[in-house]
Amino acid sequence: MIIGCIGCGNMGGGVLKGLAKQEGLELLGHDHTRAKVEALDPVGHRVAWAETPRALAEAADIIILAVKPNQMDAMLEEIRPVLNERKIVLSLAAAYAQEKLSAGVQGKCPVVRVMLNLPVVVGKGVFALCFDDERLTEPNKTFLKELFQRLGMAVVLPERLFPAFTSLVGCGPAFVFLFMEGLLNAGITMGLKASESRELVAAMVEGSARLALESGESFADLRVKVCSPAGTTIRGVNHLERCAVPGHVTDAVLEALKRDREMAGN
Repeated sequence: MIIGCIGCGNMGGGVLKGLAKQEGLELLGHDHTRAKVEALDPVGHRVAWAETPRALAEAADIIILAVKPNQMDAMLEEIRPVLNERKIVLSLAAAYAQEKLSAGVQGKCPVVRVMLNLPVVVGKGVFALCFDDERLTEPNKTFLKELFQRLGMAVVLPERLFPAFTSLVGCGPAFVFLFMEGLLNAGITMGLKASESRELVAAMVEGSARLALESGESFADLRVKVCSPAGTTIRGVNHLERCAVPGHVTDAVLEALKRDREMAGN
């Protein structure tokens, strides 16, 4: 199985870098900058360089397109002559509908729309997959879901929910980092070194996320467990509630959703 990726920036590069740690896969990469591809696995050299997008598409069984939405039409036109029913084209482009992707390959092969977030670069990505149900076989669907599960978490969603996934999960890390930045600044204000505060905050957020995933409890119930009666935590929580922080976070996601719809022309 040969997997190729055209565009090796944060997202495409993150996927290839993660797959390079897996066994049994032959990997190809193409980018405007060859050094980006070579940097993905400098020790194992498991990601081979493809001279052109067309050369990559001709050699690969699975072709991942990690280019910007405004570049997608031209890229599909370039690789279309070498596509056939044995290949699968995956798009990582935001707001580029599966209908357009299918039209771009002119029905020559199955297509899959994939959305993901930045933590893919450390093997903790969250992926949403939308399959071409008419052309993609069940074994291939299973293979693709398991492939992305090696890089984090993968779920299958109908395309109508992709804007919601993008706004919540794709944009979400930026909102989390902004919150973490506020905690970091608080640590510095209280006398911690910036490096100490950063390390402590990152470890705290990582542990909190792991607890939420493994416990299965609601976020509200977990929050209550930290809040002792008349203690320090509840006083801070009350301040956040008075400032309507949960509502503002919800509004931030909905603003991202609004922009996603604007980009899609809806």
